[in-house]
Amino acid sequence: MADQEPITREGLSALAAFLPSIRAPDFSSGTWKGGEQQADGSIQMPWFAQSDAISDFVKAAYDLDWVRSFDWPEWTQTEEAFRLRNDPEALAGATADQLAKLLTVVIRQDRFAEGSLAEAFDNGLILSILERAKVLSDAANERRP
Repeated sequence: MADQEPITREGLSALAAFLPSIRAPDFSSGTWKGGEQQADGSIQMPWFAQSDAISDFVKAAYDLDWVRSFDWPEWTQTEEAFRLRNDPEALAGATADQLAKLLTVVIRQDRFAEGSLAEAFDNGLILSILERAKVLSDAANERRP
């Protein structure tokens, strides 16, 4: 990730802008569909239908370069990744680059483990990432010339 552009103040602000919709009482990550037995006896494979809010978030993450090109499966095995994902204090002190790595993992992992992105929304991981992005954005705006 060293050759990629750093996350900008604007990128931090744009990501943090998702906080109100994620915090809304009616927020939904989506629903599981399928799994029903068909008339011929076959069973439709279950699949996760993401909410519009999640779809919009993922699109923005790609458009804003939060999803990065690096060996994310390897990185998930590191102590850094483990701490960021499992230790609220570590995540509360994360850099923008670390947030980008974590978002990349969560978003790309969903392609291999359907529903894992929704789980990250539901268990508060994405909310914590957005809250940290807001803190970094606010700090960057305070330093703005």
